[in-house]
Amino acid sequence: MAKNYARENIPLSHFGVLVAQLESLVASASQKIPEPLLCFDLLSDLISAIDEEPKDSILLWQRKCEDALYALLALGARRPVRHLASVAMANIISKGDSISIYSRASSLQGFLVDGKKNEPLKVAGAAQCLGELYRRFGRKITSGVLETTSIATKLMKYSEEFVRQEALLMLQKALEGSGGSAMASAYTEAYRVITRFGITDKSFIVRVAAARCLKAFASIGGPGLGAGELESSASYCVKALEDPVSSVRDAFADALGSLLALGMNPQAQVQPKGKGPSPPAKKLEGCLQRHLAVPFTKAGGARLKDVRIGVTLSWVSFLQVIRLKYLYPDSDLQKYGLRVMEMLRNASSVDAHALACVLYVLRIGVTDQMTEPTQRGFLVFLGKQLRSSGASPSMKIAALRTMSYTLKTLGEVPIEFKEVFDDALVAAVSHPLQLVRVEAALTLRVLAEVDPTCVGGLVSYGVTTLSALRESVLFGKGATVKVELDSLHGQATVLAALVAVSPKLPLGYPARLSKSVFEVSKRMLTGSSRNPTAATAVNEAGWLLLSSLLSSMPKEELEDQVFDILSLWATLFSKSPEHETKQGGDLTSRICVWSAAVDALAAFVRCFITSSSVDNSIMLQPVLVYLSSALSYISVLQRKDPSKIKPAVDVFIIRTLMAYQSLPDPMTYKRDHPQIMQLCTIPFREASRCQENSCLRLLLDKRDAWLGPWIPARDWLEDELRAFQGGQDGLVPCVWESELSSFPQPETINKMLVNQMLLCFGLIFATQDTNGMVSFLQMIEQCLKAGKKQIWHSASLSNICVGLLSGLKGLIALRPRPLALGILSLAHGIFQSILAEGDICASQRRASAEGLGLLARLGNDIFTAKMTRSLLSELAVATDSNYAGSMAFALGCIHRSAGGMALSTLVPPTVNSLSTLAKSPITGLQIWSLHGLLLTIEDAGFSYVSHVQATLGLATDILLSEENGLVDLQQGVARLINAIVAVLGPELAPGSIFFSRCKSVIAEISSWHETATLLESVRFTQQLVLFAPRAVSVHSHVQTLLSTLSSRQPTLRHVAVSTLRHLIEKDPVSIIDEQIEDKLFHMLDEETDSEIGNLVRATIMRLLHSSCPSKPSHWISVCRKMVLSTSAMRDTESNHVGSNSLSGPDNDSKLNYGEDDEDMVSNSKGTPDPGYESETSAVNHNRVKQLRYRTRVFAAECLIRLPDAVGKNTAHFDLSLARRQNNEQCNVDWLVLHLQELISLAYQISTIQFENMRPIGVRLLSTIVDKFEAVSDPELPGHLLMEQYQAQLVSAVRTALDISSGPILLEAGLQLATKIMTSGILGGDQVAVKRIFLLISRPLDEFKDIYYPSFAEWVSCKNSSILGKYWIHIMKDYSYICLQLKLKKQWNLLDEIQSPLALAKLQPILEEVWPIILQALALDAVPVNFNTNCASDAENVPNNSLISGYSMVQLDMEDYHFVWGFALLVLFQRHHVAQCRRIIPVTSAKVTHGADLPVDEKNLTTLKLHEVVLPVFQFLSSQRFFAAGFLTVDVCRELLQVFSYSIYMDSSWSSLALSVLSQIVLNCPTEFFEEQSFGNLVMELIFAYIFNILRSSEISPEHSNWEELTSPIFTTAKTVVRRLSTKNQLKSIVLPFTLVSCKCVREVATELSFSTINDFSKCTSPLLKALVKGPEIR
Repeated sequence: MAKNYARENIPLSHFGVLVAQLESLVASASQKIPEPLLCFDLLSDLISAIDEEPKDSILLWQRKCEDALYALLALGARRPVRHLASVAMANIISKGDSISIYSRASSLQGFLVDGKKNEPLKVAGAAQCLGELYRRFGRKITSGVLETTSIATKLMKYSEEFVRQEALLMLQKALEGSGGSAMASAYTEAYRVITRFGITDKSFIVRVAAARCLKAFASIGGPGLGAGELESSASYCVKALEDPVSSVRDAFADALGSLLALGMNPQAQVQPKGKGPSPPAKKLEGCLQRHLAVPFTKAGGARLKDVRIGVTLSWVSFLQVIRLKYLYPDSDLQKYGLRVMEMLRNASSVDAHALACVLYVLRIGVTDQMTEPTQRGFLVFLGKQLRSSGASPSMKIAALRTMSYTLKTLGEVPIEFKEVFDDALVAAVSHPLQLVRVEAALTLRVLAEVDPTCVGGLVSYGVTTLSALRESVLFGKGATVKVELDSLHGQATVLAALVAVSPKLPLGYPARLSKSVFEVSKRMLTGSSRNPTAATAVNEAGWLLLSSLLSSMPKEELEDQVFDILSLWATLFSKSPEHETKQGGDLTSRICVWSAAVDALAAFVRCFITSSSVDNSIMLQPVLVYLSSALSYISVLQRKDPSKIKPAVDVFIIRTLMAYQSLPDPMTYKRDHPQIMQLCTIPFREASRCQENSCLRLLLDKRDAWLGPWIPARDWLEDELRAFQGGQDGLVPCVWESELSSFPQPETINKMLVNQMLLCFGLIFATQDTNGMVSFLQMIEQCLKAGKKQIWHSASLSNICVGLLSGLKGLIALRPRPLALGILSLAHGIFQSILAEGDICASQRRASAEGLGLLARLGNDIFTAKMTRSLLSELAVATDSNYAGSMAFALGCIHRSAGGMALSTLVPPTVNSLSTLAKSPITGLQIWSLHGLLLTIEDAGFSYVSHVQATLGLATDILLSEENGLVDLQQGVARLINAIVAVLGPELAPGSIFFSRCKSVIAEISSWHETATLLESVRFTQQLVLFAPRAVSVHSHVQTLLSTLSSRQPTLRHVAVSTLRHLIEKDPVSIIDEQIEDKLFHMLDEETDSEIGNLVRATIMRLLHSSCPSKPSHWISVCRKMVLSTSAMRDTESNHVGSNSLSGPDNDSKLNYGEDDEDMVSNSKGTPDPGYESETSAVNHNRVKQLRYRTRVFAAECLIRLPDAVGKNTAHFDLSLARRQNNEQCNVDWLVLHLQELISLAYQISTIQFENMRPIGVRLLSTIVDKFEAVSDPELPGHLLMEQYQAQLVSAVRTALDISSGPILLEAGLQLATKIMTSGILGGDQVAVKRIFLLISRPLDEFKDIYYPSFAEWVSCKNSSILGKYWIHIMKDYSYICLQLKLKKQWNLLDEIQSPLALAKLQPILEEVWPIILQALALDAVPVNFNTNCASDAENVPNNSLISGYSMVQLDMEDYHFVWGFALLVLFQRHHVAQCRRIIPVTSAKVTHGADLPVDEKNLTTLKLHEVVLPVFQFLSSQRFFAAGFLTVDVCRELLQVFSYSIYMDSSWSSLALSVLSQIVLNCPTEFFEEQSFGNLVMELIFAYIFNILRSSEISPEHSNWEELTSPIFTTAKTVVRRLSTKNQLKSIVLPFTLVSCKCVREVATELSFSTINDFSKCTSPLLKALVKGPEIR
């Protein structure tokens, strides 16, 4: 009593209140059955309260709570309620006193033993609760497993399928919970229940549960199962792969993989208690062959593809289990990869579907599970398989496609692979089977993408070999011709693939390559031969090459040869079709040539004929003539016997229709429409001879995919495999397409033909007038009526759907006005007739419903409303559930397509009708109605708020009334909840009933861990982030999402990462404290899906820019760990693979920091900390794995962003300010405080052993120099902070500027050297300056070797743009480009880049650097004949006459005049007449404003051209050029005239112009002043400048440039007076000079100006006196 009294006097907690409510609810059950919704809400709150309640309070209420929950289950509850009650029971026992588990489990077992068949809800509740207790406490209650299995046997005899399902789920949890530690008899009985009752049950949900029980048996070690039982279980699974239900096949495929993995590992098999001594477990020898290989190869009949896909998933499951559970070394995977490929060994021909299945296993099960070192070895292994004589063509194709994927994954070409590369691929290129040759070419294409340096060599070799083979086959004879023809086609395919990839390479491609390939293809097309077979093969290869060129090369590359190209089709399509088809020889080969020619013509259209092109009409006419001729050929061929030539003719038709579709406007070939439609209506006129199309899936809205039939699987690759339509034939992959199918030959030729007919039909249908459309619709209507009882009717329905959908979508794109009512009515009738058939597949239902939605969009508002009302009225009287569901979905499609104001009044009746249908007991009708309702909600938006409460009630009612746990229905409910969240938005506050209800529903649905429902759970989080950000804290969101990042389902990972990005964008401050960077980097490292990988990269970058301003040191630390990840983090399986270690980044124990003999870095170890290792272990199932190369590269790229990501706060870049801020505000993180660490890390990257990473480190150093070059060092006044890092910077430059460096590294090194030279980092250290200069000159000495044959020519030119003695050549070539000169003579350096594309690449670079080059040419330049004139060597020029202390460029007379003229043109240029821009533009550069002016940084908007070129004139006006005779009086007069035209320019112009004028006046010969015009021009300029400064001081004294210009003006005037002191010209200027000096003396404000004017006055006073005294000045 005391205990009860104490409890009664303690204030009730929230948990206690909920327990009391639960007790009251159960106690009143005798009068009224508890409402399921009330129980659902109460139990949801109770589970949350248990998590928050302290243990002491739990102990007070535990017994009452358990009793109440037990009583609730005993009453018989709905599935969600009994699940919540079971979870609450397990939670309270776990958190409270766990001793009650024994009594509670015993009482539940007793209840089940006494259970009656007429109480299925009660029995199901008790079974579910017992299963939950086994899941949580199985090891404590193993003694009851035997009784539990007996109970399961009893429950399996119930007629309710949900009871049988709960029985097997209980058994599964008992097996998993006990972990193999129960009595042997319990497992024997459990196995008997599963195999005798479960796997043969008539309900598919029970069969799925049975499959999961088998997998549970395998996961706990198969206790009680001997070799016989394992064999039998595997056989059951193989047989179940023929099940008609996809979910059943998938479940048994997963179980089969786990069972076989257990059979292959006898040491993992568990011997249960009580069985006595038993013989040791044996390995199931040959089990993979019996249960995987044989079923795969022997599969046949209607379920052939289902069985193959099931075996494929079993292989993947097996490989993942042995890797993750049994910890096989990843090197063993290649052994199993060979066994997978062996399934293709005996194939007599290439079966595309079997090949696709094998490729899926090799990618998902083998390659994606390998570490980088093993992937390198796997490449070598695949190369050896290619060379194997016993490998079938299908095996070679699988090896080649897997090799391509592995190369892409690695991102580099391993050295060891190069050794087997040549032999393996050269043989494949010449293989007799075309598909093998094409796959070899695609592999070489990937190789070129990964290693661009090989492109030049491969193309050169290919051109040479192809030319030789062409000559050989055209005139050769004998048995070798066939082999040579195969080789010729293979080489042409390789060239086509390389041409396709070249423009996409980061450093371009040599222009000569495309020219040489074009010349080869032209010779192949225009050459003649006495051997017709060889000639057709050569022609076909020539068209192949031309197609690749036209598809891949930029239009500008081929524009000058467009008419030559266009003429190539003339000889082929100008002859009579009858004559061509009656010629002797192989007609099939000639048809193949015509097909290749039409394919090339389509490529020509895509290249040159666009909707915006003005020259379309010129090139369009011959194209239309050629295509019309092709149609004539087809017409003639169709009249011939098709038995032998049908495949070739079908391909010809496919190519021709695709060529017509490539034209931008279908009306341009209107005259061909009748003939084309004659072809394209064959699926409607002759439906019995046409197969079903394979393109309907692509036309349907992807948002409805979960309705079927192509339900999204675990990943997009599995989706593609399940939808695969390939067979024994098909078109080979197109080597120039950017996006290739994941599997070769994804469609048969017949299906492709139907696809193109239907798509082309839709395109032309959209251009017809009303009568034309009506006639075609009537034809379709007749086809629909005629074939209702035919076996081909279903295929015909799909074809009709494709034709109409493509036509209606084309109409939407073309027609802004509504269609005629007759057309709409006919189309509406066709779609409704299809839906009325009822028993049609999901794709046809979706297509017809979407078609009705498109009609609503094409009609006016009246038609749309009328059609909607019609559907609503039909829905009310529909009796067929399939038809009713289709109508419901069609209503949703109408609202999605044409909703808004037009249908706003129809939203309430639509919602009411769909809600009524969703309450139906028929599951299919519920699913389709829910989706129609979902589409209506999404269209209505906020106007749907008034219906939210009813819709939420509908969702909970459906959830609570469904007993079988159907995933599709639960997913529909979850989608409805997510739509409600979007409607309510910010109104979803944490305490609102709507939010609590939505959250509980989503939690219940996702608790079953099905991929589809888990996806909706993550989307729920996404919806909350987007529309209700206040409902849940950021921390809760992040924890929810982080748990999903490691999911094996790509769709879940994708949604989780995108939601994290939304969080970062919406609330960056809160997300910073979560520190998720490490987890994102490790997710990126493990990610195998490229799209998700790109999303993770973007998310990390967004997080970097958000958090870096406050935590730069944290990001430096994170990136350091990622970039410098070394083999200290070894795989725990290294003991198994030590003998297979490979060279590369993952197997080196230390980093290579270059060959510097200086100790540059204070801490260069970069060893990961223990926490880093532990995180990796947790993420990767206790397997520590080194980061992949691509992850480390990305981390280095993040570091480059870091100096910009910290923001504009000056404290990040000022050490003194940062220290003051830290004194005022403790623990503030400023970037400058970690500068040493950042430079150390950048230096390590710049000298790392991987050359592709070095440029990143050098660029990071350049960025650091940009940001910190002007920062003072507070410890050393008068010095810069960066001076102390001079050694690291110079060492990085020395490593980069090596002749063996690649162009990217060399460019980065030159840029860093330039920044070091132009900043103050060297601190006037002449030794350091000379060292940098010598490093820059090192590539100069070997300039002829800096040639990159595999890259575009602009790569070499870009690197040579700052190499001293080539500056003049660069400037001359640039002038040719600017002036658009087409010189026939050889250019200086750019003779190989005269193509428009190459010039377009190079011109922006030259526009950036020409100011630097121009000033560098003029600075301290000397005449080439300076030695002769001055009797001294150029090296002995006095240092005081050279600014740099060295004589730089030696200029001859021609070069000098070119530089002078170029500068004059820049100074006095006008805009280009046609292009309205300057002839010589300027972007951004650092320019020098003379010897006494500092270096200044100018940007695009502020840099003035005269600030570039006037210092050049000053440098070129030195005395040495006057002495050499380079400057004449006419040249000087011309420049001074330019000055006189610009006399009213701003002060910067005047200052620089005066410096040039002073140079000329000082250095010109005396004879110049004897020219009266020269002297007068000089005096006029001086007086003009004096007048300007006097005038400016009178107008605006505060803005006057008096003091700046006074000194140079009067100094120059004084020089002129002295040089003219004996000349008659002084008579006219002495008096004005005197008056001016007097005027200026009154205006001076400084002693310097007064002194200058005073000196000038003293100079002119004697002349004035002489003028007054005598008639002539002496």
